[in-house]
Amino acid sequence: MTSSNDFRRYSYFADIETTDAINAFSLTRSSAAPKYEPEPTGAGKRRPLRVKSTNEKLKTREELLAEQRMAFAKALTVLVVLGLAVSMFFGMLFTYAKKNEYTREIASLKTELSREMNQNICTNAELDALVSFEQIEDYAVNKLGMVKLQSDQIKYIDVEQYKAQREAAQKQQQEEAKQAG
Repeated sequence: MTSSNDFRRYSYFADIETTDAINAFSLTRSSAAPKYEPEPTGAGKRRPLRVKSTNEKLKTREELLAEQRMAFAKALTVLVVLGLAVSMFFGMLFTYAKKNEYTREIASLKTELSREMNQNICTNAELDALVSFEQIEDYAVNKLGMVKLQSDQIKYIDVEQYKAQREAAQKQQQEEAKQAG
């Protein structure tokens, strides 16, 4: 617990705000701290405005014309840069519009492609369901007039024997061509 003597003893070494607070303290008033408003320092005060004139000499006509040309060149540069910026902005908007258009077109083409792929699957399934061995046989016999082979109509050929006969026939033709020629 702090006694009043302790408070005063410490207040001698404190800063100015603490000393002001102690001096403003009155036992007859409430125990609340007094309202303290610091005085504005240099940051809060404004300096009075002064007009400083450094142009005591009048400019010649050539200096004025040179300044006008320089100002016109700067204005022209600003306009050119502004024109480029505006054209880039509209170019960007145009490319975004084209991109959105192409994106929508791609989406519609993908939808159409998936629809056609589904149609292909359905058509192939119908074709597989329609075509069977019995249907092919029926079509060949009834529509095309084909006859089913009997076992006695089938002939087997020995490939090696066929090749030997063929080579012999070719040699004989070559010998006959030599004798004739």
